[in-house]
Amino acid sequence: MFKVSVIVPVYNTRKYLRECLRSLEKQTIDSIEIIMVNDGSTDESITIMEEFVRKYPDRFVLINKENGGQATARNMGILESHGEYIGFVDSDDKVDKNMFQKMYQAASCGGYDYVECHYHYVEEEKDGSLKKLETRGNIRAYKNKKDMFIDPQVSPWNKLYKRELLIDNEIKFPEGVIYEDTSFFIKSIPYINKARYLDEKLVYYYLHSNSTMNKNKSVKVADIFEVLEDYLEFYKDRELYDEYKEELEYFTTKIILCSSLSRIGRVTDKQLKKQLLDKSFKFINEWFPDYKNNKYYTGKIGKYIRIVNRRNSSIISTVLGKVMKG
Repeated sequence: MFKVSVIVPVYNTRKYLRECLRSLEKQTIDSIEIIMVNDGSTDESITIMEEFVRKYPDRFVLINKENGGQATARNMGILESHGEYIGFVDSDDKVDKNMFQKMYQAASCGGYDYVECHYHYVEEEKDGSLKKLETRGNIRAYKNKKDMFIDPQVSPWNKLYKRELLIDNEIKFPEGVIYEDTSFFIKSIPYINKARYLDEKLVYYYLHSNSTMNKNKSVKVADIFEVLEDYLEFYKDRELYDEYKEELEYFTTKIILCSSLSRIGRVTDKQLKKQLLDKSFKFINEWFPDYKNNKYYTGKIGKYIRIVNRRNSSIISTVLGKVMKG
């Protein structure tokens, strides 16, 4: 049993991988396993991972699998882990050397199920230069479980989860889609009885110009509907839906009408764009026809939500697409 297992899915990230793994090798925590899941890489990533296993066999573990996507790699890593807690690191990012020591101490001192820290958000320009960006989500200490639905940062790479929470409740990333982080985070909430926030920036998250998210926006933007349905059906199946209906309504419709609408705005195929907009409002009307009355829609966001509709969504999506990243 390790204190922490860190899962690193890897697919053709040789340019950034060595720096990522070095940041993990330098971790000051005295009991950690770093599970590198090679998701069918075809570049020199495998050579770099094998090098770290040879040099640090007490810390680094390598699992090879056929390419199936980041979600399959993370799910496999969870099942193969041995830590009391589980963390995730993307192979093109890096972390502070004290990250997992600080996160584990924060979690274990009070038996917390979940710990979240802050992060640096950096964009890599096409010329290789770096630019600091405003972080996403309202990073903060949550008041309660329901507060975790309100404008969170859903990605797993700034979080530590108790392993038994994920295993016992079968919390998995939906496979075969992007935006899978969204479902994983939302499905975990009902089972997090004690959460803690560590107000330190311990992760360097990079937005790369050649990332999967950037290359596949047009063809994969519709994946969000499958992801949303994944967690909504999860809540239905676990008989949790009624308890969290207002929060699910707010979280889901805000994704569709904000971040998803901005991605649709960058789709250049006019027919595909129309289909995606139609599907957006069809999805909302099927699941949450009264969403505009949701109690969480207040202030500026409430005014925006009540204005946007199918008729003006094409123009609004284009505007959002120009001003929002990711």
